[in-house]
Amino acid sequence: MRTRSIFNQLYMPKSSNFWRSASLTQQILLAFLLVVTPLGVLLYQAGNALVKQSQQGRTIAQHTLEMSQRGQQLLRLAENVNRAARQYQILRRDDILERLKQQVSEYHKLLAVQSFILEKSSASEPLQSTLMELEKLQAVEENARALLSRTAALNEQLESELNQRLKALNQKAQDTQQKLIMLSALLISLSAVLILFFTARLTRPVRLLAGRIKALGGGERSQGRRIGGPKELEALNQQLDWLSEQLQAAETEKQRFLRHMSHELKTPLTTLREGSDLLAEGVAGELSPEQQEIVNLLQQGARQLQSLIEQLLDYNRMQQYEPVDMQPQAIRTLMREALDPNRLLLNQKEIQVSLPPDEVYWPTDRAMLLRVISNLISNAAQYGTDRGKLNIALNKAEDQLMIDVENSGPTIPDEDLPRLFDPFYQGKNKRSGPVKGSGIGLSIARDAAEALGAELSLKYNADNRVCFRLTLNDAN
Repeated sequence: MRTRSIFNQLYMPKSSNFWRSASLTQQILLAFLLVVTPLGVLLYQAGNALVKQSQQGRTIAQHTLEMSQRGQQLLRLAENVNRAARQYQILRRDDILERLKQQVSEYHKLLAVQSFILEKSSASEPLQSTLMELEKLQAVEENARALLSRTAALNEQLESELNQRLKALNQKAQDTQQKLIMLSALLISLSAVLILFFTARLTRPVRLLAGRIKALGGGERSQGRRIGGPKELEALNQQLDWLSEQLQAAETEKQRFLRHMSHELKTPLTTLREGSDLLAEGVAGELSPEQQEIVNLLQQGARQLQSLIEQLLDYNRMQQYEPVDMQPQAIRTLMREALDPNRLLLNQKEIQVSLPPDEVYWPTDRAMLLRVISNLISNAAQYGTDRGKLNIALNKAEDQLMIDVENSGPTIPDEDLPRLFDPFYQGKNKRSGPVKGSGIGLSIARDAAEALGAELSLKYNADNRVCFRLTLNDAN
């Protein structure tokens, strides 16, 4: 029932506002629309500005061409009027006079159009008065010459007017360009801000989920934290809550199993050790050398089994994060205590053991440090060569104490180094003895070192020498 309720929560999330409950697809589409909108506005504004500028340019170009053509026509008509006026002044013929009047009339009509386009022109009024005098045939030749010169002045004014219009158009184009640049900077900045916002909005829950997955892999069991974001990611977060609960339950079951199995194994093992000890002491009668050898094998196997069980118990305790009690400890005495469970194997393999000559006191947790050194010595005894050496050394600095445990024996293969401290991992090198190791000795040593705030590392691994170093820091 509990699992069913959890899955109902996974696939039926609580109602919330649209922004928080929107699906990933909806949020991506919304983000795309919001990011593209400023760019669309920019394109629209730029297109409108370009169309207006183009229309104004075409209009001014058309007006310029028409006004230039009319100016040339006015100039030609003025020349014709001037020529006809001179001819009439000399010949006094009616056909010439008729032609003169016709040309003046055409000039008047064309001037009206040109003056309308030029609006208030300083040269149009004198031209109008000159044309009126020509129509009345007053001072024909002088007025004809004046008409020609004033037409040229009108064309110059026309050219100046056109130049001003082109400058105004150019200035307006520059102003429009400046506005478009500012608008582009504003809208592109807005799009960039929206991109960053939606990127953070979508990637933040992904990062949180990745952190949760990494934490689950590291043994953390945090639950119930809302991550926000799309509903698919919220559902995934709820699935991680469910997974965290399952892992917690599995961890609890594993610890309970280890405790029960260790207890169940220790009870018959104690009976086995007591029986073998009684046989070895001859309580049931003297033993033959062959029988004594068999009893010794039983005792050795019982001790090794007891060591494995104690390692499992230690590993189980290390997963509970026991508090440490930092008190000054006699380190050399503690080393001798760590050697005792391994002396039988060391003696059988004729391994020479050397300890520091002087006693050293250092603030640490006695039980944790004993676990580290015991497991390092056990590891050295199991993998060390017969008639080899086991050297335990101390190097004291101002705020550090370095403990080196070195043994002669086969070096650790390179492919085993990355997983050297992984629990239950057993490398290629074979340990001696009838009982196979658990593969958690170095893992327990590392966890105990971390609990002490110390560092356990492989210092040397070459020339048939393997050395582990434990670096203790002064708690003060």
